[in-house]
Amino acid sequence: MSPYLSRYVVGIACLGAATAFSLAIPWTVKDAIEALQADPAGAALTGYALTILALAAANGLARLGSRFAIVGAAQRVEADIRTAFYASLETFPPRLFAAYRTGDLMARGSSDVAATRTLVGFGALSLVATSFAFVGALAAMVAIDPWLALASVTPYPVMVVLAQRFTRAVHEGTEAVQGQLGVLSGRVQEYVSGMAVVRAYTMEARARADFAAANAEYLRRSLALTRLQARFTPLLGLIAGVGTLIVLWIGGGAVVEGRLSLGALVAFNGYLAYLAWPTMALGWTLSMIRSGLTSMGRIQEIVEAQVVPGGDGAAPDGPPSIRFAGLTFAYDGGRAVLEDVDFEVVAGETVAVVGRTGSGKSTLGLLLARLQEPPPGTVFLSGRDVTGMRLDALRRALGHVPQEGFLFSRSIEENVTLGREGVEADRARAAADAAGIADEIARFPRGWDTVVGERGLTLSGGQRQRVALARALAGDPSVLVLDDVFASVDAAKEEAIVANLRRSPEGRTVLLMTHRLRAAQTADRVVVLERGRVVEQGTHDALLRAGGTYARLWRIQQLEEEIAGA
Repeated sequence: MSPYLSRYVVGIACLGAATAFSLAIPWTVKDAIEALQADPAGAALTGYALTILALAAANGLARLGSRFAIVGAAQRVEADIRTAFYASLETFPPRLFAAYRTGDLMARGSSDVAATRTLVGFGALSLVATSFAFVGALAAMVAIDPWLALASVTPYPVMVVLAQRFTRAVHEGTEAVQGQLGVLSGRVQEYVSGMAVVRAYTMEARARADFAAANAEYLRRSLALTRLQARFTPLLGLIAGVGTLIVLWIGGGAVVEGRLSLGALVAFNGYLAYLAWPTMALGWTLSMIRSGLTSMGRIQEIVEAQVVPGGDGAAPDGPPSIRFAGLTFAYDGGRAVLEDVDFEVVAGETVAVVGRTGSGKSTLGLLLARLQEPPPGTVFLSGRDVTGMRLDALRRALGHVPQEGFLFSRSIEENVTLGREGVEADRARAAADAAGIADEIARFPRGWDTVVGERGLTLSGGQRQRVALARALAGDPSVLVLDDVFASVDAAKEEAIVANLRRSPEGRTVLLMTHRLRAAQTADRVVVLERGRVVEQGTHDALLRAGGTYARLWRIQQLEEEIAGA
């Protein structure tokens, strides 16, 4: 809120002025009645009436100004929070993406942000207005008759106790509702993303029942919170009514006895009535504030979980080398997926890392690109610890192609260029040609302007992988990290792409993780992983002669190809 402090100051000043104008109206009525009692024929009632109209108009304008100032500031705060929330997701630790459902994160970034806007907007407005109303009206009532004012507020301690219990219950209820909204959003996101699976396995009835159960639980929690709020507001009205009865009883007696003028009693009742709406709205205001604070806590939980990656050095110039030195790594304190991995890829060399599924191949690429943070002193680029490099500089030097190529729901050209400076259409087309996808793009009805479906689902798995490869090549990286990019590509296309990569600019270093040994045999060197450990290193021919793990994997794949071709 601090960047918009001036708006809040103006808004609070307008609320103060509006309260003063409102409080002046009962006092003007008091003066009018007393003037009428003193001189019924000569009382200037027109002047009093015009004064009341002017005060009412000024009150309306001041309240309008307060809303423009405070609610306008709240909308700007909401935009800032939403921006900060999204920015925090960009540096969210991968383990937390696994801990939070996508739907839950979306609920926090939408409904929770909106509730926070209400807190710093109408919540702040109502809280300040209610405070001004109570203080101003009580001061005016004390000025008229201190003892009558004291008698009128005797029910309020009960109200304070009820308000404390109410806010605590609302906090618990709001947390339950917002948490279930995250579950409900997660169900929608999951089933929409997996709709093809739902239909293919005739899961429609089960998915509907699952969603209906989550929706029913959300309804149950929402109704419980609404019932709580509905009980509290009438109770406050009843307590305020008791205060009115006390005033009429004691104040009426004072007028009969001549200790209080009729005008003063009317004004006193006017101030008491002025407190009626703030009293009635107290429950709504407290509920709004409590809900907003709950939502703000849920947002803060995400923002504080972001990691500001270390490193302030630039990536090295020239052809880089890669070195893994005694690398041991485990995900979230689990079993180590890599143990004491130690090998080097010299500048300009192509090294294939092979092994069975689960041997830790993909993790090497993630650690090199710092998509997972490696232990310091274990991963080096041109002799420099990657944890000491700026992330933007490191990742510009790398072209990382993951096993599952993610595409945005945009045109193919936008998916390849990504709006990067210097990556023009000509370079994108050359990269697509090297990735073996250019001819297929040309056959699409709209060519490069073809908009792929969400996550690229309108393309085949092999096409998605090759578009992702073209995206990496278009950036002209000095290091290319390929994670099983040929898994969905036929053998002939694989050989053509590998040949194109071998003709890549001189000095480019390639780290190829693959279980397809046909690609591995073209590499300068092969590193074999088994259960997270390096068990063999050498050229394709040398490893075949050695007759170890690599030779066994090669024979198995040759046999599988023979069976498939039979």
